[in-house]
Amino acid sequence: MLVNMVQWNVHYTNKDTKGLASVLKSADPDILGLCELTAQPETMAAHLSAATGRTYKVQPGRAGWQGYGTDIFYDSTKWKGLEGGVEKVMCPGTSGGERAANWAVLEHRGTGKIIVTGGIHTSYCANGCDSTHQCEITKLYKNLEAMKSKYPGAAVTWMGDINRGLNTLIVQNLLQGKIGSKAVFAVDDLAQTEGNTYFAGGVAIDHIFGEQGEFVRKTGGRIPGKGKTGQHLNGADHFPVFSEVEF
Repeated sequence: MLVNMVQWNVHYTNKDTKGLASVLKSADPDILGLCELTAQPETMAAHLSAATGRTYKVQPGRAGWQGYGTDIFYDSTKWKGLEGGVEKVMCPGTSGGERAANWAVLEHRGTGKIIVTGGIHTSYCANGCDSTHQCEITKLYKNLEAMKSKYPGAAVTWMGDINRGLNTLIVQNLLQGKIGSKAVFAVDDLAQTEGNTYFAGGVAIDHIFGEQGEFVRKTGGRIPGKGKTGQHLNGADHFPVFSEVEF
Protein backbone atom coordinates (compact mmCIF):
# COMPACT_ATOMS: atom_id res chain seq x y z
CA MET A 1 0.00 0.00 0.00
CA LEU A 2 1.07 3.59 -0.59
CA VAL A 3 1.57 5.93 2.37
CA ASN A 4 2.08 9.67 1.96
CA MET A 5 3.94 11.34 4.83
CA VAL A 6 4.56 15.07 5.32
CA GLN A 7 6.69 16.96 7.84
CA TRP A 8 6.75 20.74 8.41
CA ASN A 9 8.20 23.14 10.96
CA VAL A 10 5.50 25.81 11.11
CA HIS A 11 7.21 28.29 13.56
CA TYR A 12 6.26 28.65 17.19
CA THR A 13 4.54 32.05 16.77
CA ASN A 14 2.31 30.81 13.95
CA LYS A 15 -1.30 30.27 15.03
CA ASP A 16 -2.86 30.40 11.54
CA THR A 17 -4.12 26.83 11.43
CA LYS A 18 -6.48 27.55 8.52
CA GLY A 19 -3.62 28.95 6.49
CA LEU A 20 -1.38 26.02 7.35
CA ALA A 21 -4.13 23.62 6.32
CA SER A 22 -4.51 25.42 2.99
CA VAL A 23 -0.80 24.91 2.27
CA LEU A 24 -1.04 21.21 3.19
CA LYS A 25 -4.18 20.60 1.13
CA SER A 26 -2.29 19.72 -2.06
CA ALA A 27 0.04 17.37 -0.16
CA ASP A 28 -2.95 15.37 1.13
CA PRO A 29 -0.95 13.49 3.78
CA ASP A 30 -1.90 10.17 5.32
CA ILE A 31 0.45 10.91 8.23
CA LEU A 32 1.62 14.42 9.13
CA GLY A 33 4.28 15.64 11.54
CA LEU A 34 4.33 19.30 12.62
CA CYS A 35 7.20 20.90 14.53
CA GLU A 36 6.81 24.02 16.69
CA LEU A 37 3.02 23.80 16.64
CA THR A 38 1.84 25.93 19.58
CA ALA A 39 -1.76 26.31 18.38
CA GLN A 40 -4.29 23.79 19.69
CA PRO A 41 -3.66 20.45 17.90
CA GLU A 42 -7.39 19.70 17.81
CA THR A 43 -7.98 22.97 15.94
CA MET A 44 -5.22 22.07 13.49
CA ALA A 45 -6.81 18.66 12.91
CA ALA A 46 -10.23 20.22 12.33
CA HIS A 47 -8.96 22.77 9.81
CA LEU A 48 -6.87 20.15 8.04
CA SER A 49 -9.92 17.91 7.78
CA ALA A 50 -12.03 20.75 6.38
CA ALA A 51 -9.38 21.68 3.81
CA THR A 52 -8.76 18.15 2.53
CA GLY A 53 -12.10 16.39 3.00
CA ARG A 54 -10.37 13.77 5.13
CA THR A 55 -10.88 13.13 8.85
CA TYR A 56 -7.68 13.82 10.77
CA LYS A 57 -7.05 13.05 14.40
CA VAL A 58 -4.32 14.10 16.80
CA GLN A 59 -1.96 11.33 17.87
CA PRO A 60 -2.92 9.36 20.99
CA GLY A 61 -1.33 10.55 24.22
CA ARG A 62 -0.77 14.17 23.18
CA ALA A 63 -1.95 15.48 26.54
CA GLY A 64 -0.60 19.02 26.59
CA TRP A 65 2.56 20.86 25.62
CA GLN A 66 5.83 19.22 26.67
CA GLY A 67 8.32 20.99 24.42
CA TYR A 68 9.38 21.22 20.79
CA GLY A 69 8.72 17.83 19.24
CA THR A 70 6.90 16.54 16.18
CA ASP A 71 3.14 16.38 16.74
CA ILE A 72 1.60 13.57 14.69
CA PHE A 73 -1.73 13.80 12.84
CA TYR A 74 -3.26 10.92 10.89
CA ASP A 75 -6.19 10.16 8.58
CA SER A 76 -8.47 8.24 10.93
CA THR A 77 -10.47 6.70 8.09
CA LYS A 78 -7.30 4.85 7.04
CA TRP A 79 -5.53 4.43 10.37
CA LYS A 80 -6.52 3.52 13.90
CA GLY A 81 -4.51 5.13 16.68
CA LEU A 82 -3.55 2.36 19.11
CA GLU A 83 -1.40 4.34 21.54
CA GLY A 84 1.15 7.10 21.77
CA GLY A 85 2.60 9.82 23.90
CA VAL A 86 4.96 12.72 24.26
CA GLU A 87 7.91 13.01 26.65
CA LYS A 88 9.75 16.15 27.71
CA VAL A 89 13.41 16.09 26.63
CA MET A 90 16.12 18.09 28.38
CA CYS A 91 19.77 17.25 27.85
CA PRO A 92 23.09 18.96 28.63
CA GLY A 93 23.27 21.69 26.00
CA THR A 94 19.57 21.69 25.06
CA SER A 95 18.78 25.25 24.00
CA GLY A 96 15.92 27.36 22.67
CA GLY A 97 13.40 25.79 25.03
CA GLU A 98 12.54 22.29 26.11
CA ARG A 99 12.39 19.61 23.43
CA ALA A 100 9.89 16.75 23.20
CA ALA A 101 9.82 13.23 21.82
CA ASN A 102 6.51 12.23 20.23
CA TRP A 103 5.43 8.73 19.29
CA ALA A 104 2.28 7.10 17.95
CA VAL A 105 1.31 3.56 16.99
CA LEU A 106 -1.02 3.43 13.97
CA GLU A 107 -2.78 0.36 12.59
CA HIS A 108 -3.86 0.40 8.97
CA ARG A 109 -7.58 -0.35 8.88
CA GLY A 110 -7.45 -2.19 5.56
CA THR A 111 -4.48 -4.49 6.13
CA GLY A 112 -3.83 -4.53 9.87
CA LYS A 113 -0.23 -3.46 9.28
CA ILE A 114 1.26 -1.33 12.03
CA ILE A 115 3.47 1.74 11.81
CA VAL A 116 5.29 3.23 14.77
CA THR A 117 5.85 6.90 14.02
CA GLY A 118 6.80 10.09 15.83
CA GLY A 119 9.62 12.57 15.91
CA ILE A 120 11.58 15.31 17.63
CA HIS A 121 12.81 18.85 16.94
CA THR A 122 16.40 18.91 18.17
CA SER A 123 18.14 22.01 19.49
CA TYR A 124 19.69 24.54 17.15
CA CYS A 125 23.45 24.81 17.61
CA ALA A 126 25.28 27.21 15.29
CA ASN A 127 28.37 25.00 15.02
CA GLY A 128 26.75 21.64 15.75
CA CYS A 129 26.50 19.92 19.13
CA ASP A 130 26.80 16.19 18.58
CA SER A 131 26.59 15.15 22.23
CA THR A 132 23.42 17.18 22.80
CA HIS A 133 21.76 15.86 19.65
CA GLN A 134 22.77 12.30 20.48
CA CYS A 135 21.16 12.66 23.90
CA GLU A 136 17.97 14.23 22.52
CA ILE A 137 17.56 11.63 19.76
CA THR A 138 18.28 8.81 22.22
CA LYS A 139 15.22 9.89 24.21
CA LEU A 140 13.09 9.59 21.07
CA TYR A 141 14.54 6.18 20.17
CA LYS A 142 13.88 4.86 23.66
CA ASN A 143 10.16 5.29 23.03
CA LEU A 144 10.22 4.17 19.39
CA GLU A 145 12.10 1.01 20.29
CA ALA A 146 9.72 0.28 23.19
CA MET A 147 6.76 0.40 20.78
CA LYS A 148 8.65 -1.62 18.17
CA SER A 149 9.22 -4.34 20.79
CA LYS A 150 5.61 -4.23 21.95
CA TYR A 151 4.23 -4.63 18.42
CA PRO A 152 6.27 -7.35 16.64
CA GLY A 153 6.37 -6.78 12.90
CA ALA A 154 5.71 -3.04 13.19
CA ALA A 155 7.78 -0.73 11.02
CA VAL A 156 9.18 2.57 12.29
CA THR A 157 9.17 5.92 10.52
CA TRP A 158 9.98 9.20 12.22
CA MET A 159 10.36 12.80 11.17
CA GLY A 160 11.33 16.25 12.32
CA ASP A 161 13.47 19.34 12.09
CA ILE A 162 16.70 17.99 13.51
CA ASN A 163 18.87 20.97 12.60
CA ARG A 164 21.40 18.72 10.88
CA GLY A 165 22.05 18.05 7.21
CA LEU A 166 22.30 14.66 5.56
CA ASN A 167 26.10 14.66 5.51
CA THR A 168 26.59 15.39 9.21
CA LEU A 169 27.89 12.75 11.59
CA ILE A 170 24.56 12.60 13.45
CA VAL A 171 22.51 11.74 10.34
CA GLN A 172 25.12 9.48 8.80
CA ASN A 173 25.23 7.48 12.03
CA LEU A 174 21.43 7.15 12.05
CA LEU A 175 21.57 5.76 8.50
CA GLN A 176 24.11 3.20 9.72
CA GLY A 177 22.13 2.29 12.85
CA LYS A 178 24.08 4.23 15.46
CA ILE A 179 23.54 7.04 17.94
CA GLY A 180 27.07 7.74 19.10
CA SER A 181 28.35 4.31 20.15
CA LYS A 182 24.87 2.89 20.75
CA ALA A 183 23.46 0.45 18.19
CA VAL A 184 19.88 1.19 17.04
CA PHE A 185 17.74 0.25 14.04
CA ALA A 186 19.14 1.76 10.84
CA VAL A 187 17.00 4.12 8.77
CA ASP A 188 16.73 5.33 5.19
CA ASP A 189 16.27 8.93 4.09
CA LEU A 190 12.75 8.73 2.67
CA ALA A 191 12.34 12.38 1.66
CA GLN A 192 15.75 12.78 -0.04
CA THR A 193 15.15 16.51 -0.20
CA GLU A 194 17.36 18.54 -2.52
CA GLY A 195 18.16 22.06 -1.42
CA ASN A 196 17.07 24.00 1.64
CA THR A 197 14.16 23.48 3.99
CA TYR A 198 14.95 26.57 6.09
CA PHE A 199 13.64 29.64 4.27
CA ALA A 200 16.97 31.51 4.23
CA GLY A 201 18.87 28.75 2.43
CA GLY A 202 21.39 26.04 3.22
CA VAL A 203 20.78 22.29 3.12
CA ALA A 204 17.76 20.23 4.13
CA ILE A 205 17.48 19.99 7.91
CA ASP A 206 13.91 18.65 7.97
CA HIS A 207 13.76 14.91 7.39
CA ILE A 208 11.53 11.86 7.10
CA PHE A 209 13.26 8.62 8.03
CA GLY A 210 12.10 5.03 7.71
CA GLU A 211 13.38 1.78 9.14
CA GLN A 212 15.63 0.11 6.59
CA GLY A 213 14.00 -2.62 4.56
CA GLU A 214 10.44 -1.67 5.55
CA PHE A 215 9.59 1.10 3.07
CA VAL A 216 10.15 1.53 -0.66
CA ARG A 217 10.44 5.20 -1.55
CA LYS A 218 8.44 6.24 -4.61
CA THR A 219 8.99 9.99 -4.49
CA GLY A 220 9.69 12.77 -2.03
CA GLY A 221 11.38 16.06 -1.26
CA ARG A 222 9.98 19.54 -0.94
CA ILE A 223 6.30 19.88 -1.83
CA PRO A 224 6.20 21.44 -5.30
CA GLY A 225 5.27 25.11 -5.32
CA LYS A 226 5.30 25.40 -1.53
CA GLY A 227 8.12 27.72 -0.54
CA LYS A 228 10.42 30.31 -2.07
CA THR A 229 13.90 30.88 -0.67
CA GLY A 230 14.06 34.16 1.22
CA GLN A 231 10.34 34.22 2.03
CA HIS A 232 8.28 32.73 4.84
CA LEU A 233 5.51 30.31 3.83
CA ASN A 234 2.22 31.28 5.48
CA GLY A 235 4.07 32.35 8.61
CA ALA A 236 6.44 29.36 8.66
CA ASP A 237 10.20 29.80 8.37
CA HIS A 238 10.64 26.27 7.00
CA PHE A 239 9.23 24.53 3.94
CA PRO A 240 7.28 21.25 4.15
CA VAL A 241 8.79 17.99 2.91
CA PHE A 242 7.03 14.78 1.90
CA SER A 243 7.66 11.17 1.07
CA GLU A 244 5.40 8.70 -0.68
CA VAL A 245 6.38 5.15 0.13
CA GLU A 246 5.24 1.61 -0.49
CA PHE A 247 4.71 -0.09 2.86
